[in-house]
Amino acid sequence: MSGGTVQQAERRRTRTPAQPDQPFRLTLLGGWELQAGGEAVAMSSSGQRLLALLALRGRTQRDYAAGILWPESDDQNALANLRTTLWRVRQRAGGALISTQHEIELAPLVSLDIDGLVAAGRYLLADGSGDSPADCAEIGRDLAGHEPLLPGWYDDWVLTERERLQQLQVHALEVAAERLVQSRHLASALEIAQAATQVEPFRETAHCAVVKVLLQQANPAQAVRHYRRYESLLHRELGIRPSDHLRDLVRPVLASPA
Repeated sequence: MSGGTVQQAERRRTRTPAQPDQPFRLTLLGGWELQAGGEAVAMSSSGQRLLALLALRGRTQRDYAAGILWPESDDQNALANLRTTLWRVRQRAGGALISTQHEIELAPLVSLDIDGLVAAGRYLLADGSGDSPADCAEIGRDLAGHEPLLPGWYDDWVLTERERLQQLQVHALEVAAERLVQSRHLASALEIAQAATQVEPFRETAHCAVVKVLLQQANPAQAVRHYRRYESLLHRELGIRPSDHLRDLVRPVLASPA
């Protein structure tokens, strides 16, 4: 993820990281769930989408939220749908929303699981964090364990946010793997680099990180096998080849005599 993308994400989400004693817990990673006092709260599909939108976008103009959530309706009907949804959400989760005449947002009483992913990703991307290799590996493993955002949801705004979080996640894992390579903790570096390829199977920089670690571990055969699997994936799914950079990493191994 580029520095500009990180800065954009920071501007869009300014909520304080979640605290364990807050009464509402909104889960978006791996599926939607709202809990109040440890009990699941039933919510309509429109209510789920409203809360998810506010969790991901922060304070939002009412007309903008209505247009995003009901794109096929005219402005008047979309705003009417929004008012109905707001009323229903308040009936089931009073105190979870703050609304004014023009804006709506989640109340500070709502904690978000995505805050943990974002915080860990930004922390690993920060220069000069000074963590020990063991701490770096632990944070990387925790980051790798986060599930995708709202699987099964195909709204355009969800797809955009899912991609943004995945890019943050995989970039931070690549950085963690590189730091572990530099400190010669190659086993942990390989684990974290492989996790990055699971998050984003088509991302070449993640596969480059795996190949580099395997070569530094003096495991050329495994490096070639990993390259071949990635090459096959790209050809089968996208009809393209790995870049010259990745091919150059394994070319000396492929060119060496048996």
